[in-house]
Parts: sequence; structure tokens; C-alpha cells
Amino acid sequence: MRLRPTQLAAALAAGLLTWIVSTGIAFPPPQSTGGGVEAESATATHASATRAPIVMPSATQPQTITGIHQAPPLTQAAIEPVEAATATPLPLFWPTPDAGVAQRGLVLPILTYHYVEPWPDQASPLRQGLTVRPDDFAAQMQFLVDEGYTTISLYALIDSLATGTPLPERPVVLTFDDGYAGLFDYAAPVLLRADQTATVFVITEFVDQERPEYLSWSDLRFMHSLGWSVEPHTKTHIGLDGLRYERQLYEMLGSIETIEANLGVRPRFFNYPSGSYDETTLALAPEVGLWGGVTTAGGWYHRYADRYTLTRIRVTGHTDLAHFAEILDYGR
Repeated sequence: MRLRPTQLAAALAAGLLTWIVSTGIAFPPPQSTGGGVEAESATATHASATRAPIVMPSATQPQTITGIHQAPPLTQAAIEPVEAATATPLPLFWPTPDAGVAQRGLVLPILTYHYVEPWPDQASPLRQGLTVRPDDFAAQMQFLVDEGYTTISLYALIDSLATGTPLPERPVVLTFDDGYAGLFDYAAPVLLRADQTATVFVITEFVDQERPEYLSWSDLRFMHSLGWSVEPHTKTHIGLDGLRYERQLYEMLGSIETIEANLGVRPRFFNYPSGSYDETTLALAPEVGLWGGVTTAGGWYHRYADRYTLTRIRVTGHTDLAHFAEILDYGR
């Protein structure tokens, strides 16, 4: 007897079900995305990989510390065992604003650093202003620990603004612009010993060119493994205001995809060089999958509606500890 298409499909389905039951195959239940966030659909193909174990001196440090001025250096020997990161499929979540998002705001400092290293010989006033010396930086981080501050990521900030997720008491965000090489020697060891986190914004073409004054991809992979967020600062450090759409797309999406290719993680925050952006930039930001952006404008107050123009406070080479304390407490 000749079966009709519907009868044939039913017979095949029944046969498949019988085979599954007989073989004992079980399918795992769907995974929950957790509270307050919505799973983002996959937009790129990722190769499965696992990161090799990281070998470094004193990898685990006590949360309560004394004398972080004596933080051990992260030597090149420490990073050589770390294999290059490959694209690893990770759960990506886009914070879904709740009903109270319009009424919610947070007062906390997003601190801006550039260089952390000794002042060069005959440094110009500009260079001195951009450079926080290692002892000063260590003292600032010790102050954070002693006074009960906790560093958080920009991801945690945006999630709290969108959904009301509680933040730790006395939160602060640390950001480092341009990705200078001295961060590996003078900032990363101190933050590791202090059990604190930070964000570094890198100029991806400078890293690709292996310019010695900037962090390498090997450095950045290692720092990322320690909990640092690595985010884009364009490909060439050009001001975006007034550029054509195509050039802005190249600078923004190009730097995003370069970081993803080298670290295996899609970055979600952007730093506009010299605070230069326009309406095209702000329209592009969500199009390329960004969750937020930071500016050079000063301020402590943050809202979800302003997530693409977050304000920050600069820490300079002349910021003493008393002024640093004032920066942290302002507006609270």
C-alpha cells in the first residue's frame, strides 16, 4: 500500500521515537538565562576552545592586604606559558531594563588613568599630568582597600542601572585609556594583590603593529585572565566627530572585532578618543552591539538613558591622596 506524505511522516516520527526510547538517549533541559537579563541571539560563529591553565607567581592573593606597594611584578616569564586565546562560546546577556529604569540613577566615580609608570626624564607638563607614578598609584589602591571601596566593571554598572541589581558598598570603576605598556608592570600587579578589577581601552591597530609603548596581545590576554576588561578605543585613535559613517564604522566595529579575534570575547563598551563623537557615533553604538560608551566629560551621576555618554573623573600625575579621597566621596 502506498503511504500518503502525512502518513509517511507520522510513521517516521513514531519509528524515531521508538528508537530513542530503546537506546536510552536523554536530552538535557534548556538552560535558564537567570534573572534580570535576556539572552542575546548568536550573531557569530565561535570555535570551541578552553583556555590553558595560567602559570604565574602568587596567583591567589588574600582579599585583605597590607603593603601592596610591594606587589610582585608580572614578568614576561609569567606570561609565556599562557596560550593564545581562541574564540570561546560564552553566554552573552543584554541587560533588559525593568519598569523602574527611568527613575533609577547611581552616583559613583568612574576614574580615568592613562600612564602608570615613573615620569620620564625631562617629562613635559602634559606628560607629567597624564602619568601617575607607581608609588602614588599603589597608595591610591591601598586607600580604596582601607576605606572599603570595591572596584566594579562597566558591565556591573550598566546591569545595575538597567535592572536594579545591587552593587557592593562604595563601588568605583577604574578605567585606563590607550593601553600603555607600563600598566602590565606597574598597575596589574597592584590590582592583583588588592583583588581589584579594571578596564583598559586599547587602540587596536597600535597593538597589531607591536608598538613597544603599548600593551601586546599577549599582555592583554594575560590581564584579561586576571579579570581585566579589554575594550576598544578605536583602531587608530582618531576623533570620530564629523567623520563619514563608513569611517566611523571601520574604527568602531573594526576595533571591536579585532579584540574579539584576539581574546575570544566580544567587547561591549567603547571609549571615544579625546571625547570626540557625534550623532552618527551614538547611532552606530547600539548597531554594533555596544552596551555603553565613556567620554572625557566630568561627572559622578549615571543613568541608563545616558549609557553611551558615561562621564568620568581623571586622576592625574598631580593628584595627591587628599584630592583622591575627595574625588571618591564627591556627591555621595
